[in-house]
Amino acid sequence: MARQQRAGGEDRLSALPDATLTRILSRLRTDQSVRTSALSRRWRRVFTAVPVVDIGAAPQRTCPVSVNHMVSVVLLSRDSTAPIRSFRVAGFRDDRPSASAIFQWIVTALFAGAETLDLDLTMGDQPICPNASTFYQSTTADFARQNFRTMPRRLFTRTAALRHLRLGNCELDLPEPEHERSLSLDTLETLSLKRINAPDHALQRLISACPRLTELTIEECPTMKRISVALPLLRAFTLRCCHDADHVLVDAPSLRCLGYKGTVAGAYVLALSTWGQIHTLAVDICAAVQANDSDKNRRLREFVERCTNLMTLHLSQHEKPPFFPYRAPQTLSGLAQLEFSGPFHITALVNILKNTSNLQVLALVIDRLDDDDEASTCSRIAPTKRLMSSAVECFHRSLKRIHLVKYNGQDAQRRLAMFLLRETVRTDELHVTFAGSVREGSETETLLASEMTSWPRNPQTKIMFRHE
Repeated sequence: MARQQRAGGEDRLSALPDATLTRILSRLRTDQSVRTSALSRRWRRVFTAVPVVDIGAAPQRTCPVSVNHMVSVVLLSRDSTAPIRSFRVAGFRDDRPSASAIFQWIVTALFAGAETLDLDLTMGDQPICPNASTFYQSTTADFARQNFRTMPRRLFTRTAALRHLRLGNCELDLPEPEHERSLSLDTLETLSLKRINAPDHALQRLISACPRLTELTIEECPTMKRISVALPLLRAFTLRCCHDADHVLVDAPSLRCLGYKGTVAGAYVLALSTWGQIHTLAVDICAAVQANDSDKNRRLREFVERCTNLMTLHLSQHEKPPFFPYRAPQTLSGLAQLEFSGPFHITALVNILKNTSNLQVLALVIDRLDDDDEASTCSRIAPTKRLMSSAVECFHRSLKRIHLVKYNGQDAQRRLAMFLLRETVRTDELHVTFAGSVREGSETETLLASEMTSWPRNPQTKIMFRHE
């Protein structure tokens, strides 16, 4: 940039006012925005006024500096008069910060008017979920023995600007019950609690102190057993992998979005007063369910059927074998968007689509299909005979957009893509995201894209390709 100026060129970017430059830099991670100080003298101090602090672990080979050190240097280098709108720190390796450092970071962020505070102290710990696909999972006992850092009491006492709070892998130092009035987060709109080591009554007090919450997420909290969420403004609630919970009561008249990850049986710990008002449901089953397990498939179907006015449904499973039921829920007639993620049977997919007469968007994240085999992009494939589309009303009436994600050219995937393109009459767009095994610009990519463009029944269908 300096060389360009010496050569007589115009540096139009550096000519922008500071307010514009800091707004541009706020879209970068903090380590990236700091590097701009080396561009020229004009940029030397611009990063110190950026209203976003976003620090996570970089690869050890490219950035040997610890997260602890990065946070301290960034905060000391900042313009003391500049506000901090968002403060996010995560990605600790083996340098979990001290209690005094955490206190200093939080006080600095709150004093600077932080609206978003995201502090995740996880240090590469394995999932607590006993069904996670990892070699080792932390047990509840192992979790309780960890040397947790404690979120200071100052964080939970009348923080006027704070709107969004996300905490991970820590304990809570709440004000004593006799000083309950000082426990106040009445400006908070979103709260995410992940791997919090706190008893039920502490979590209950914290949630009850946030009367204006519109979004609440509780994830991998093995110490939580029974809790009541009574929030009149809550619109979205997510419960993930809290396998030891016995009862979760949600009394939220404004609730519209519900997310659940866990076992099929665990879904029944949820008690809602407003099932009929849910219009967006995300269900992620983290334990394998056999396709022929009629009891679990029935319970899963009944869980979905509680939501009688669904508009968006996400169904996920990451364990084999595929579980999606052949008998579809009966409450999907108003569904506008459907997403499958994980292994599934194509026949089960078609049976579910038969009940979605108004579906407009179908997204398939294809981890594995039934009868998957190796990629064979050079062989011709015949249309599958077992999939009957005549009863799939949305194919002829409403389906406008299809997304295929992790597409790699296996024959089962190609049969699925051919079936969808040849049977859907009104589809305007097909978005294909290739799997990582399909290299950009490779012969495989060319063959897959070429054959797919010959399949659409609707000549107006636009097919767009991208890579992960």
